[in-house]
Amino acid sequence: MFIEPEILKELPHFEMFFSHIGFKRIDGSVFGLLVLAQKPLTSEEIEAALKLSQSAVSLSLKTLSHFGAIETKDLRENSKARVHSAREDSLNIVASVFRKREEEYIVEFKNMAQRVLDRSQQTPANDARRKRMISIISTCEIAESVMNFVITIAQNKSREHHELYSAQYEAIIKKLPKALDLIAGTAGPIADMTTSLKESLTNTLKNNFKGLR
Repeated sequence: MFIEPEILKELPHFEMFFSHIGFKRIDGSVFGLLVLAQKPLTSEEIEAALKLSQSAVSLSLKTLSHFGAIETKDLRENSKARVHSAREDSLNIVASVFRKREEEYIVEFKNMAQRVLDRSQQTPANDARRKRMISIISTCEIAESVMNFVITIAQNKSREHHELYSAQYEAIIKKLPKALDLIAGTAGPIADMTTSLKESLTNTLKNNFKGLR
């Protein structure tokens, strides 16, 4: 058995988490199985362990591969058999999801708000609507800034063999929650907070990653 029975009981948590963030529960099942497994698994082993059809597992593996969550390799040379394993770096997985899914949704929603704002500028009666659109745009910009921050961190983390960057990465991760709490507690209009956050993250990246590319 490639997973201890008591560990396998944790699989529903992967299913629930993936379902909450917009993926299918089956994607959570397959990813969770690969995370918890003691070795890379073939499609047949995944099908048997989860009691799923070949087509269902194949579709889920394609989804997980698209978002950089798994690796697929040939079982051995000159063999059609392949094995799948979960990537060890969760940060890169999150960055990939941001790039390939969330970032696009945020941009589309922000563009919609901007169009409505532009069309509402001339009529005084639309003042409340304008304020709502400005708030949506500012919130989207905060989300974009955070996503870009995570994506940049993930890209640079792939150079972890660089001792200087590795130390900086750990320092940034430890300080980030307190820094975000400080920004969140800042008084002032949401637009000002958005600008402050974007400038802060940009300066942090420039100062910490300078010369590492």
